[in-house]
Amino acid sequence: MYRSKTAFTLIELLVVIAIIAILAAILFPVFAQAKLAAKKTVSLSNTKQLSLAMNMYMTDNDDTTEQEPSTSLDWWGPILPYFKTIGILLSSERTDKDTNAARNAAGMYELSAYGYNWGPYAWNLGGLLVPPTNGSHSNNLGVSGTAVVEPANTFVFGDTYDTPRATIAIGFAGDTFYGTSNSSLRYGGMFNYGFIDGHAKSIKMRGGVWNEAWEHFIIPANPAYYGSYCSDPNAVIQNTAGQASNFDSANPTYICKDAAKWVNDNIITPCATGAQATANGGNSGDCSFTG
Repeated sequence: MYRSKTAFTLIELLVVIAIIAILAAILFPVFAQAKLAAKKTVSLSNTKQLSLAMNMYMTDNDDTTEQEPSTSLDWWGPILPYFKTIGILLSSERTDKDTNAARNAAGMYELSAYGYNWGPYAWNLGGLLVPPTNGSHSNNLGVSGTAVVEPANTFVFGDTYDTPRATIAIGFAGDTFYGTSNSSLRYGGMFNYGFIDGHAKSIKMRGGVWNEAWEHFIIPANPAYYGSYCSDPNAVIQNTAGQASNFDSANPTYICKDAAKWVNDNIITPCATGAQATANGGNSGDCSFTG
């Protein structure tokens, strides 16, 4: 006589649970990647809006980029009237709190996710600020738009871990980064940059430990972007940073585009798993992330 089943057997239930667990293991990382990709897309749109804001600022200011920040509002103060929405300076991937009263009054309670292109290394500039001639590292003027040799390949703003007066310079960009691998960089290492011509692009970055200079470095994985920090990639830069680092001692002057190349060529030891920067630890621990 035929009898219909009214319940799962234990084995059937265990099989269903196992299938669900397998599907979850497959799908959850996919969902996480999709969520991260969506955040990166929003960030890319933000950098494009900031680049367009700079274009409008330059139109109203004799085709000159903004000067080094001299107000507590940071680099975004001069161009704030051109993008208006303070939220585009933020990212869910950076939650460092900002307690500065002036920036709080403007609606900023977290540090900006983006920095301004001063140039590739420290305060030597060479990006969208005129290099100092007297050793001064404050209130340097912006450059003329006509001085930018490759507008479609020159960064104006981009992802950073730097603190206020934030830049995208090789060492400063990793200022508050505490990860131990390339994959732990923001968006899995795909940083967003706006360019001086107004477009924006995601660029693969890599990093490592640079104890003697800035604790960490972050540079483009593709050498084609080494010159993107420079208004003129072939300009000769006087090293006035005064860091007494291994870079400074080796480069009293340098070609602007070669700053990132020097880091790439000289910090080559692979980092051990979980390698951390040690402040003022000398260059014996300098290494490049591999994962």
